[in-house]
Amino acid sequence: MFQNANWIWLQQLEQEDEYAAFKEEFLYNSGKAVLRICSETNYIVYINGKRAGFGQFPNYLNEKYVDELDITEYCRPGKNILQLSVWYEGINSATHIKDRAGVIFEITEDGMVSVYSSEQTLSGYDVAYMQHVCRRITGQMGYSVNMANCKDVIQYKPSREVELSTDFVKRPVEKLVLGDIVPGVPLEIADKKIFDFGEEIAGYLVLDVECEKGTCIKIAFGEHLADGAVRQRIGARDFSLDFGCAVGSNHFELLMFRMAGRYIELNNCEGISKVEIGIMPAYYPIKEKEYNLTGLDREIYEMCLNTLKLCMHEHYEDCPWREQALYALDSRNQMLAGYYAFGNYAYARANIIFMSKGRTKDGLLELTFPAVGTPAIPFFSLMYPVIVSEYIMHTQDKTILNEVMDTVDGIMEVFTNRIDDTGLIENLPDPYWNFYEWSDGSDGKITLSDGTRISSEAEGRYDLILHCAFLYAFGHYRELCHILGRDAKKESAAMREAIVRNFYDKKKGCYYLSNKGARTYSQLGNAFAKLIGLPGEKLDAAVRGEGDVVPATLSMNGFIFDALLMDGMWMKNVVLDMIREQYSSMLEKGATTCWETLEGESAFGKAGSLCHGWSALPIYYYHILKD
Repeated sequence: MFQNANWIWLQQLEQEDEYAAFKEEFLYNSGKAVLRICSETNYIVYINGKRAGFGQFPNYLNEKYVDELDITEYCRPGKNILQLSVWYEGINSATHIKDRAGVIFEITEDGMVSVYSSEQTLSGYDVAYMQHVCRRITGQMGYSVNMANCKDVIQYKPSREVELSTDFVKRPVEKLVLGDIVPGVPLEIADKKIFDFGEEIAGYLVLDVECEKGTCIKIAFGEHLADGAVRQRIGARDFSLDFGCAVGSNHFELLMFRMAGRYIELNNCEGISKVEIGIMPAYYPIKEKEYNLTGLDREIYEMCLNTLKLCMHEHYEDCPWREQALYALDSRNQMLAGYYAFGNYAYARANIIFMSKGRTKDGLLELTFPAVGTPAIPFFSLMYPVIVSEYIMHTQDKTILNEVMDTVDGIMEVFTNRIDDTGLIENLPDPYWNFYEWSDGSDGKITLSDGTRISSEAEGRYDLILHCAFLYAFGHYRELCHILGRDAKKESAAMREAIVRNFYDKKKGCYYLSNKGARTYSQLGNAFAKLIGLPGEKLDAAVRGEGDVVPATLSMNGFIFDALLMDGMWMKNVVLDMIREQYSSMLEKGATTCWETLEGESAFGKAGSLCHGWSALPIYYYHILKD
C-alpha cells in the first residue's frame, strides 16, 4: 500500500500521552494529489497551513488502517508544506490497543510518489498540546487531550524509524462529516460559566478566549445539570480538559478528541474578559429513510433516530459521552434499528468484520473492539452469530461469511466444548464477566439468602440465560451453516431437558435465573425460555412482566418484544404501548436522546448515560409493526 514510506517517530523514546509534529516539503504540478496515512493513536494533517484531514480509524496490533485523502484542492504549483500533528496515547482502553508510537505516510501525484515518511522527515514535540499529562477521562475512553497556546517554536530534528505492523488495509468506513459550529449559549446559574448547546451533541470543541493574564482554563463537559453544575468528577472518572491560555487572544480547535454532552462548564476563569465556545458536530454520512408517524410515536422515533446518529462514528458506540466503545450486544440493537432508519448496510458489515478480529486467546470475543485483556462477556459473544445471521437476512449479503465464519465457528465451539455431564455449561471463570443486563440477578453478581452479594464466577454456578442464549444462537448458527452447505452439529436435546430440570419452578410456572443464591425470576430469562420453545404453565405471564419478576432493562427489550410477538401480530399494540410508556417518561423530562436505563443520570453511581445506542431499538419495531 505504501511504496517507500516507513513508520517513524521522534528521536526520543516515546512516552504515554505524547504529541509529535512532523514536517515535509514536496513539489506539486497540477495532477491529483493523494495522501496515504496511518498513525498511532490519532492525527491531524495540514497542507500549506490548511487543515486537510484528521481522524485515525482505531488499529489492531496486527492490522493497520490507512486513510487515503484527496488533498489536491490544498496544493499549489511549486513547493508545498505538509505538517502533521500526531497523538500517541500509549495505553490500553476500551477503544484502543497499546502499540508503539508511530506514523507512516506518503503523498502521490497521479500515482507517482512526491514525498514519504523516513528518517529525514523533520519532527519535534508539538507545542500546541500539553505533553504527558496522562489524566484518564474514564477507563473506557482513556486519556484526555489538553492544549496550550504556547509561543514556543517547535524544535524540529530528523526522525527515527520504528517497528510496527506493515499489514495495511484501507479504512473500512467513510470519513466523518463535520457540521457548522454550534455555539454554546451562556446560562445564568449563580456565578458559574456554563454553556448550553440546546440538545445532546457529539463533535469537536472550538474555543476562543480573551485573557488579561495567562491562565489555564478547565472545561468540564456533561449531559445534564442535575447538581446545578456539570458533574466533572464521578468516582475515578474525570470529564475535564485543560487549555493553557496566553495573554490576549487564544483560539483552540480540539480535533484529537471527540466530546459529547449538552453542557460545558468553564473553571479557573480569573482574568478572562471574553469566552466563545462551540462544537463542530461530527456525523457518519448516512441518508435517513422516510417514516410515517405522528404524535408521541413520531417524537419517540426522532429521539431514537438522534441517538443512533450520535452513536455512529468510526464504529458503533455504546454512548458518545462516557465510553465511545463498540460492544457486540449494543451494536446488535443499533444495526437492527439502522437497517430501517438508514439502510446503512456497508457500515454494519464493516463493524461486524471489525469485531470478528477481536478474539480472546480462548476464542470468544473481547468485551469491546479494538481491545485486549478485557473482562469479556460470554453472553455478548453468543450474540455474534445472531448479528451475522440478522445481517444476512436484511441484506442477502452472504459473502460476509468468508470474512467472519471462522470467528463464529470458534465461538460456538467454545460453548459446545464446555457442556459438562449435567448437560449444562458452567459459568466461565475469571476474567470473564457473566453479565446479561443491569438488573438484579443478571448483572454478574448474585444475592445469597442472607443478602450477601458475591461474584457470579463462583464455582458450580449455572445461569438460565446463558443456556437459553446458547440455544438461541445455535438456531442462527445452523442457518449460517446451511448457507455454506454444511451441517451444523445437532442441538443437544439433553440441554433443553437440563434447563427445565434445573431452572423451572413448578409452583411459579416459570424459570429462575441461577442454581445458586436466592431464587430470582426475570422477565428477560423467561423471554429467552419462550424464544427457544421451553414449556411453562405461567411463562407468558412472566414474559409480560406480571408477578414478582425482575423487569427487563431497555437494552434487552428486543428479546421481550420478540417473545410477546410469538403469540401473533395481535400483540403489536401491547409492544407499542410498552414503548410509549417507557420512552414518554424520558421525553417528559426533556430528553433529546435515549437513556441507558430508565433511571437516567442517577444510574451507576450518578454515571448513567443519557444517550445510549442500545436504547434506540424502537425504530426497528415501529417499522415492522406499523408498516
